Amino acid sequence: MYFLIITFGFLLAMRGTRPASLQRPAEGFRRIVRETIDLFLTMSLILALLAVAAGSEEVRTGVGEYAVLGFGIAAYLLSRYQKKTDLFFFSVIAGIFMISSKQRNLSEEILLAGVVSAGIALFQACFLGLRYKLLFSSVPVSMKGWPSLCLLAGFISMVLWGLWNSAF
Repeated sequence: MYFLIITFGFLLAMRGTRPASLQRPAEGFRRIVRETIDLFLTMSLILALLAVAAGSEEVRTGVGEYAVLGFGIAAYLLSRYQKKTDLFFFSVIAGIFMISSKQRNLSEEILLAGVVSAGIALFQACFLGLRYKLLFSSVPVSMKGWPSLCLLAGFISMVLWGLWNSAF
């Protein structure tokens, strides 16, 4: 789960962002909160639909065989309805696959979806704040691009890894 949080946190933080000089942090934090809520609700809805379908006697065998296809189609339709990008769709699919492979109880699955969504939001918020802080620091202009962003992402992932190990 940790690598899922770090990978999609970084990809969602870098997707479609304007240069840091043109973006105010308050706008970014509102976007992060809105996307986190969308991610959590989408994952929870699909997990609940999967649990309801698995509970029915008539469709239990079909759900077992075609579970990935079923929640893939549901995630695709929900992400298109919300006008989200393909990265959002892919992160929902990967999150649901990892969560449903580890847990079998619906309440634990939804709790884990909340933890993954909150972890992605925490990574994005830290990345946005450090990126904005880097803009006003005395770092040379040649180092304010990708090298420093990847270094910041590595540091954030190490901190989150330490928190993940101590919490779980």
